[in-house]
Amino acid sequence: MSDTTSDNEFVVEIDLGELDWSTPAPWEDSPRAAAAPAPPATLTRAAPAPPAPEPVAITATALSLPPAFAEVVYHVEPESLRELVGATFARLLDAIAMLGRIEQALTRPRDLQVGRLFGEVRSQTVALLSQITEAVSGEAALGRRPREVLDGMRFVIGHELSKVFRHEFPGLTDESRASYSRADLSRAWGLLHNCLQQTAITLAQAFKPDVAGEHLFEDYKSKVENSFTLYRELHALLQKVSTAERSSGILLKHSLVRHLEHFREETMHFLMYKDWGEFGRYVDDVKRAFEEMEEFENVLHEFSQYLRTLIHHVGMREALRGVQAHAEAARE
Repeated sequence: MSDTTSDNEFVVEIDLGELDWSTPAPWEDSPRAAAAPAPPATLTRAAPAPPAPEPVAITATALSLPPAFAEVVYHVEPESLRELVGATFARLLDAIAMLGRIEQALTRPRDLQVGRLFGEVRSQTVALLSQITEAVSGEAALGRRPREVLDGMRFVIGHELSKVFRHEFPGLTDESRASYSRADLSRAWGLLHNCLQQTAITLAQAFKPDVAGEHLFEDYKSKVENSFTLYRELHALLQKVSTAERSSGILLKHSLVRHLEHFREETMHFLMYKDWGEFGRYVDDVKRAFEEMEEFENVLHEFSQYLRTLIHHVGMREALRGVQAHAEAARE
């Protein structure tokens, strides 16, 4: 804070006549003519510097955030928006932390009692949606860009909540009503985790464009490895599809169907969550065509075209920059 008791307000006045200097001292090269008596002079100090800007007010919520997020919040103006962004990050990170507990539970043998934890995630995200809706619909001067970002967050989070808890996994929060496999629970976790993490990154980049996912989340670095694994496995799957297309034997076709089931259980979750449904439908189509042995080759051909497009999209991921050459070498 600026010091209002500073001496900068004082003015110093000196009357040179009082010092008995009737004439100023001449320069050596100056004419020797007598000089008129010097009038009293008044010397003043330079104008005081403008007060230093007040430090940015950081709320207790922002101070409780991880350093990378607190740094983003620090630069948000005005203060009312800074308060909102800090509170939004806090709710997002609380929900992501709860998803972390679900992930740990899913990695333990026979520990699938996670309905209550999913219920906590739903409650936290519903509260977050309520907060964002109030801010977007209220009179607060958010500015066009923050309002658009928050409104987009509201749509995406609401869509994923409905998709997970109403449509794909009804009864997920009630241990006595629904029994889901570990693969199902992992997919529900993946949908929510990917949505909330990407939402937090998008919000951060709205105020600090140069921030990256790996700066905000430690586990984001693992997405490079996951993307590389997915890229390699998709190429291997395409090779199996092409081989089955050319083969007239039943064993290679059966091997492909078994491989597809394994891929859906073990690797499909590395895809973007929006691609899971379409990929799953293609797998079901291939399995059905195999059982009926009608137009199996046509279904495989269509699936192979889809895989080529999907591989192209995966290869364009930012996480794969600089490693695609290595992926190609590994595939060969």
